[in-house]
Amino acid sequence: MNANTWQSQPERGSAFWIGVLVRVARLLGRSATCSLLWPIALYFVGTGSAARRAAHDYLRRVLGRKPNLWDVARMFHTFAVCTLDRFLVLSGNAKSLHTRPHWIPAVEAITRSGNGCLLLVSHLGSFEVLSHLSSSTKHVPLRVLLDRAQGRMLTNLFEHLNPDFAASIIDAGLPGPQLVLAMREALDSGCNIGIMADRVRGSETSVDVQFLGGTARLPAAPWNLAIVLKVPVVLAFAIYRGGRTYDIYFEMLSERIESRRDERAAVSRRWAQRYANALELRVRDAPYNWFNFFPFWTDEAADD
Repeated sequence: MNANTWQSQPERGSAFWIGVLVRVARLLGRSATCSLLWPIALYFVGTGSAARRAAHDYLRRVLGRKPNLWDVARMFHTFAVCTLDRFLVLSGNAKSLHTRPHWIPAVEAITRSGNGCLLLVSHLGSFEVLSHLSSSTKHVPLRVLLDRAQGRMLTNLFEHLNPDFAASIIDAGLPGPQLVLAMREALDSGCNIGIMADRVRGSETSVDVQFLGGTARLPAAPWNLAIVLKVPVVLAFAIYRGGRTYDIYFEMLSERIESRRDERAAVSRRWAQRYANALELRVRDAPYNWFNFFPFWTDEAADD
């Protein structure tokens, strides 16, 4: 496995300490717990040299200047807050969060129709907040596509905090035909399927895109699945705005992506680039919200 892939990075969190934070949040409240996250964030800034270098490279690109220590610390703290909120949502303790959905008519029509779509999400903010939205409205029934073999610690935590959510996960590690069948059944039942579209898993097929002034790899799978399943493709971004507020944005990418087999690679590249363009607009709007702490670009990284 390439040493620069995210899967080669060790899981630096601890299920025990995440569980402690969730319990502290229940006892003291979310606001008080968030103040405790600063020393945790600074610890990871100080001890995680690889993640710090990757954050530095990303921030240089998105901010258009050399980032300082405060920029890096702020990004790590935002990640810590979003991680806390992620598990508050999953454990059913997210009533204090304020979500502001920004619908557009085309997307709202799909969600109200009862037909499923592919909901492309990313490591921007917290996609789990979307499940909080889906629990408070019947318009966004959501299932998530995740590889259960990767991030085993988090998968186990999901099962502990929210067994229903864990059981609803569609395993991305299934063989191709089984995976398509499982997704087709979910879509036909009216569920939307959330797919991470900004991170390549190991040696899976990828496409090169231009993103924040450099070349990066994105997975081809979301586009291949969209072609096979012939359903609408919607982008969703749940961005943390500080305090307890998340803005949730929906964008209609395509009613249907079609391609002949011999054109599939070119079609995937074209749609992946459109996705990268949309993601770039969002990360420029909320630069401290993007959490890919590994060498993301294939061109040279900035010095730490």
